[in-house]
Amino acid sequence: MLRWTTDGQRRVPPDRFIPILEQTGLIYDVGLWVLKQALQEHNRLVEKGFSPLRVSVNLSVVQFERKEFILDFSKIIKGSKVKPKYIELEITESSFSENPEEVINKLHQLKDLGINIALDDFGIGYSSFNRLKSIPFDKIKIDKGIIDNIDLQRKKAPITESILTLAKAFSASVTVEGVETKEQADFLRSLDCDEMQGYYFSRPLSPAALEDFLKKQ
Repeated sequence: MLRWTTDGQRRVPPDRFIPILEQTGLIYDVGLWVLKQALQEHNRLVEKGFSPLRVSVNLSVVQFERKEFILDFSKIIKGSKVKPKYIELEITESSFSENPEEVINKLHQLKDLGINIALDDFGIGYSSFNRLKSIPFDKIKIDKGIIDNIDLQRKKAPITESILTLAKAFSASVTVEGVETKEQADFLRSLDCDEMQGYYFSRPLSPAALEDFLKKQ
């Protein structure tokens, strides 16, 4: 999780600084740095004896606009020596709003490297069935806003169940974001959800705190 702490130890939330990075184009270099740091952390944990973890990094539509995008990402991934199966890149539906064909073409090039592609924040945007058929994704990540509207009293989650069915049709897995309570987690397990993430399991952790967390598992 990317966080910015100022010299005065003030935390700036990502919804404040990420849009600025995108507007200025700095998100491209920051994105490369984040990928490199994440893969270095993966290798550090493996060297300490932990089992390999899946590393998931978000992509911005701004990155797809750069012609050197695939080359730069390929260099970092290959140079890291991390097996591609442990690398997951996340995109949102908004990535396809302007140049969908170009984005889809570059996603196929990323897939050729052996990495996984996840559709992040799924359910709050708009994707036609035909568009989904052309996107080489491996996972759908259901947005927190949908989970917040699950009716636990009546045991209803129609949108979540529909997305689970859709994912199966595409042979994709599903991760539910924003799980914050035991009741939510138990209910989602009853739906045979593949994965869950959220504050119920852990808040974002520093590398040192992550190491302590993993030791307890």
